Amino acid sequence: MTRRTTVAVGVAMVVVAAAVRVNNALTFPPLQGYDGFAHFTYVWYLAATGHLPVATGGWAFFHPPLYYAGMALLWKALAPIDALLPLRAGALIVSLLGLVHAAVTWVLVRRILPGRPLVHLLAAGFMLFLPVHLYSAPFLGNEGLTAVLCSLAILVLLALLACPSPARSALLGLLLGLAMLTKFSALPVVAGALATLGLQALRARRLRAGLAQLGIVVAVMLGVCGWYYARNVALHGTPFQMGQGAFMVRHVESMQPRAQRGLAEYLLFDPWIFRRPTWPRGFSLTDDLEGGRHRALREAVWTGLYANTWFDGFGGWVLPRVSASEPARRAGQALLCLGVVPTLLVLYGVWTAVARTWREGWDDARIALLAFLAAMLGLFVAGTRAVPTPAAVKATYLMPITVVFGVLFALGTARLADRWPRALPLVAAECALVAALAVAVFWRGLLFAHSAIAHPVPEFAAVARNAYGVVYYAAGDRDAARARFRAAAAAGWHLGWENLGLLALEEGRPLEALHLLKEARRLQPAQSFGLPEDRRRFDRTTRAEHLNTLAVVYHRLGWHEEALRAARAARARDGDAPEAHYDLAVLRLLAAPDAGAGRELALRQAERELARALALDPGFAEARTMLGVTQALAGDCEAAEATLRAARDACRPRRYPVETGPGTEHAASIGRRRTITDLPQRLGPAHSLEACRRPRAP
Repeated sequence: MTRRTTVAVGVAMVVVAAAVRVNNALTFPPLQGYDGFAHFTYVWYLAATGHLPVATGGWAFFHPPLYYAGMALLWKALAPIDALLPLRAGALIVSLLGLVHAAVTWVLVRRILPGRPLVHLLAAGFMLFLPVHLYSAPFLGNEGLTAVLCSLAILVLLALLACPSPARSALLGLLLGLAMLTKFSALPVVAGALATLGLQALRARRLRAGLAQLGIVVAVMLGVCGWYYARNVALHGTPFQMGQGAFMVRHVESMQPRAQRGLAEYLLFDPWIFRRPTWPRGFSLTDDLEGGRHRALREAVWTGLYANTWFDGFGGWVLPRVSASEPARRAGQALLCLGVVPTLLVLYGVWTAVARTWREGWDDARIALLAFLAAMLGLFVAGTRAVPTPAAVKATYLMPITVVFGVLFALGTARLADRWPRALPLVAAECALVAALAVAVFWRGLLFAHSAIAHPVPEFAAVARNAYGVVYYAAGDRDAARARFRAAAAAGWHLGWENLGLLALEEGRPLEALHLLKEARRLQPAQSFGLPEDRRRFDRTTRAEHLNTLAVVYHRLGWHEEALRAARAARARDGDAPEAHYDLAVLRLLAAPDAGAGRELALRQAERELARALALDPGFAEARTMLGVTQALAGDCEAAEATLRAARDACRPRRYPVETGPGTEHAASIGRRRTITDLPQRLGPAHSLEACRRPRAP
């Protein structure tokens, strides 16, 4: 190929790849990707509070904050224009940044395999049109940015290995730190980079220079991300606190089919995937009777990884489910069959790298590639064993080393061309066919209409409407939120009724709020899900939260006895909700007589409830303030001053993210854990302290 032809073809590929990413980012529903609503609530939380959530507070709050902080800036700037605009803008930015993978791969392949322009183009095209890159690009979440930072880190590492310098060491540390501040899955790239640098220093017998180089990388990396992991250790006792500590995560994961994840699941590959392109194959009630090998074949991990790399293997995320769409099934069959050739070339590239290292000895680039691959596969196997559910087998989890697969594809292709020169044009034609089909299938709205994706459970449409209503509410567009809540309520979804009630409460219509919230309470038990024990816990907590909200409504109506009964019932149903203890304490203080034994009893009861609320959530600043008020009312001025000072100075995050909820669509309320806020002057900190200091009449 001439240079002009190479440039023309390369530019055309980039333009097409960019066009499909732009189209998808602008048309894909922002919450439809993996855990989309959970990622949104993290963005909302940062924008609303300005501080980090507790990792176990909800679905996605365990992730490092860099991506979400950037999205929060977009949210604050663009949400007043339209609620979906910042989410689409963020998706567009990350989608276009994903073109970096092709650029890095092209640079590395030119360096490793000079003088092979067709192989260079094929490797870049592999990155530009790999189906998982196309369909996951518009997803809301931190995986895309992590992969970009890791690709750049790999490029800098190879430059550092070729020509060491303090500046390159610092740049590598910066990129690794930013990647680790974006997602834990950057850890294999960190491990691979540090291992490669250490091995090179040992091999070259330049330990002092090597240690200095490693020191710069590690120091800069820790300077960027170390504070976050130190915070995790302080709060959770481990630097890598995952989301499984949150009940809602366990609740959803426990109802998913769980595989054995034995040796067979990592050695077998299910050929049925080429006929019915969905994974995992259906589970039957006779699973335990069918024999280990057959079950392991259906749940084979590499089958799922392959299906999600070359197609929407889970089904229903970006394309219609194959069970409901014959065109989708045929598209999946074609992509999975055509994907065999590039996949085999990647595996051939692995073999080539290992064989050349065995024959020729050390090569910085090959050692780095193999180190990254080994570290990522090790983490992937450990992760799929720790969480043996289908959701753990996502091809996007391997994207931090996506350029490694691009380079290995180039190595395999070049080796094949060396042995059989006539095979290279055939490989190029096959890859062009894969790219064209991938663009046609995953260009949203081209072959499959935007409305073609429908969930088999009708209630999920109402769930989605309510979730988008929460997004518009967070942006301040109450009319758009109300319209979506009404649509969800019309479909019978309890959260639609609840959110309409909470809007009415905020807008000063407590009687209307009472009616709507009672309807939500009536519908909720029939709409919960999960294993029996999880469902009982979820229902118990939800009903307690509803009762506590009713106590707030009754208080707003001036119905003190009803408010007190509702608050007592909320605390009795779920004693782990600090807001129930707080509201009960406030109601006791409001009902306390002016003097006598009744007043002392009410103050003691209120103090006990507030202490319990703080034990459950030390970041509950309102409870700490009210505890100081209670101490002042009891005449303990010194303790009250100390408590109120601590309440003013404390900046601990809440264990429960009251602003956003736990980040799951099945608890997408606009503020379920409400508290009584309209307090009389006598329960204010300044007034109670002044009254406490005032000399009492003899």
